[in-house]
Amino acid sequence: MLTPFALEEKLHKYSNYDMIVYLMQEKFIKKEILCENCTTTLKFVPSKRAIDKFAWRCMLVTCLSYKKYTSLRKFSFFDNLNLQFKDILFILIKYACKQQRYQIISGIDHAKKTIYKVLKKLTLKMPKTDFSANKLGGPGVIVQVDETMLNYKCKSHRGRSSTNKTESLCIVEINGNITRAFATTYRIKNKVPLFPLFVIKLQVIPLYSQMNINLTLI
Repeated sequence: MLTPFALEEKLHKYSNYDMIVYLMQEKFIKKEILCENCTTTLKFVPSKRAIDKFAWRCMLVTCLSYKKYTSLRKFSFFDNLNLQFKDILFILIKYACKQQRYQIISGIDHAKKTIYKVLKKLTLKMPKTDFSANKLGGPGVIVQVDETMLNYKCKSHRGRSSTNKTESLCIVEINGNITRAFATTYRIKNKVPLFPLFVIKLQVIPLYSQMNINLTLI
């Protein structure tokens, strides 16, 4: 398996045609596409107007789409992205290597909005993580839950600003060392703490289940 650096070096050497062949072999783009009108297989032809310098084209004379070009990116992740295949893959490689977004932006010679568009399209395709079967704790495992007020002090008074009602929630699982951690911020409408919700889920203290808790999380 190639390392990310070796993969980038390999992609740098590819021509447009080599890149298309590589993407077809890896099943990132379609190897063939049928015409929407005549359902015949489109022909792979050069195209000066296409960003990839190649496109699909219907060559059936009797078809309504005769000699009409179709993008190679159709039915793929690359559709509606106006970047070279190489640049899109470089962005994805850097993101896969857990680089922060400002590092990706500084390392790619394209506009910030364009890079964000690629990353947004990638994150939208990611399935939501289901934590229902992923329980914390267990024999010999400690789970610490900390609910803290975020104290943004103002010069005019001590304590938190009256317009700021943000709280923070931190959960840490410890088994000899820290194995898992979670942190988030939220806004609460009333003075009831969020911690009883975890007690209800764990069914430790049934008394909390009788409480009327109305929370709005952000």
